[in-house]
Amino acid sequence: MSRRLWILSSPKPLASGWVAARVRSSVAQISALRRDRRGMSAVEFGLAAPVFMAMLTPVVDLGLAFSEQIRINQAVQAGEQYASSHPYSGSSWSSSVSSAMTNATTLSISPSVGGETCGCPNSGNTAIVTGVGYGSPPSCTANSCPDGSSPGYYVTISASATYTSVMPYSILGSTTTLSSQAVVRVE
Repeated sequence: MSRRLWILSSPKPLASGWVAARVRSSVAQISALRRDRRGMSAVEFGLAAPVFMAMLTPVVDLGLAFSEQIRINQAVQAGEQYASSHPYSGSSWSSSVSSAMTNATTLSISPSVGGETCGCPNSGNTAIVTGVGYGSPPSCTANSCPDGSSPGYYVTISASATYTSVMPYSILGSTTTLSSQAVVRVE
């Protein structure tokens, strides 16, 4: 028992110097880490990237929607070009115009070709007047329009497609119908 007391009461400090040195070393390392700025930009990027992506996704989605709208417009223009360069000939002509529109794009569109109608061009804008609010409908004979011009035969061509957004938006919904329409004079 006396031996044990001698070890506990030894005048030479065994662990206190080692512990103090270790604590000083740890404090020095912590303060060095606090001053170290390496990797700070990676942390900032990790915090900012989700915010930027959340802001960028609707912009990309809107760009894709505009791109599809342009492709639908081009398909209608292809149908318009076919209709103006080929004489009107009933239902087979309508299916040929529809084929020209679907062949002009890789989108899955719903083409529509209206029937031939007689009308007069409006002098104030590009609308075709067929008698509603204009007086009596034209008889499609020479100089029978109210302004003295000759009427023509017109066909309405339209196409539509459903656009599904990249991200579902609670306000706008996840799908939108995009459409385009043209009125073509056929002879």
